[in-house]
This record gives sequence, C-alpha cells and structure tokens, in this order.
Amino acid sequence: MFPLPTLSNMINTYLSQSLSYGFLALLFLLGACSHNGKVGTVSKQDPQDQSPEPEIKKVEFGGGLDKAFEVVRITQGKMDGDLLRIQVELKNISSRGVKCTHRLEWLDGEGFLVKDTSLVWKALMVRPGESKMIESISTRAGVTAFRLKIQPAKNR
Repeated sequence: MFPLPTLSNMINTYLSQSLSYGFLALLFLLGACSHNGKVGTVSKQDPQDQSPEPEIKKVEFGGGLDKAFEVVRITQGKMDGDLLRIQVELKNISSRGVKCTHRLEWLDGEGFLVKDTSLVWKALMVRPGESKMIESISTRAGVTAFRLKIQPAKNR
C-alpha cells in the first residue's frame, strides 16, 4: 500500500513549487525588461560644427528605438535674434508602426542645458516606411546645439 501524504509534506511541496514558479517568472520579467534601459546615441563627429548640414547631430534613442528609426537628415541654421532653427528627419525602418515621444534639449556654447519651454515630451506616431520631420526654433539667443531625445510612448 502507498503511504498517504501528510499535511506537512503537501505544504512543503506547494511552497517549493510556488517558489520555483516565482523565480522563473522573475527571471522572465528581468529578461523582458532588460533592453529598456539601453540608450543608443548618434553624435556628429565635430561637436563645434555649426554648418547648415552638420555630419550628425546628437540624437538619443531609448527603449530599442535605434533599431526602428534611421536619422535621414539634420539641418540647422540661425534665425533673426541669434535663435537656432533645426530640422531632423526620421524614417521608420521597421515593419510596424511606432508610437514614441520626443523632446529637444537646447545647449549653449559650453554644452550646458538651456531652460526652455520645449523641454516637454511630445507624442509622435510613425507608420512603417514613413518619414517624419521634427522642426523647432530655440526661444533663447545663444543656443548653439541641441540634443533630440526619443523614447517609446507609455501605454495608457
């Protein structure tokens, strides 16, 4: 005849199985979220480059978006009152639509962040193969450079 399991044995078995499943779930969760912390950065070769079409300006992609977007073109110039005007063309090179948010950070000649009203995140939806132009003009004189930050949109 087979021995009947005791209540103590049943509780021990249940707890060890629960801990094993919990540990596996934690490993899966950590693995699934690990790519979100990486930031891909593309910078122009000469940080002091003030030409109308610099080689590459600084664009930062968060959450793996560097695999979904290609920086097609960056144009910059000065407006009246020593204001910096920029255009960044992004192309979705992935096979699915991308919902993201972006913001511009304006920098002075020494590389310090200039407080500006454009420091808010703005939503952007780009379909597969589609290009979008991000354009802006600094609101303060003395701005010489910018940094465009792009991150995945938060699901709501």
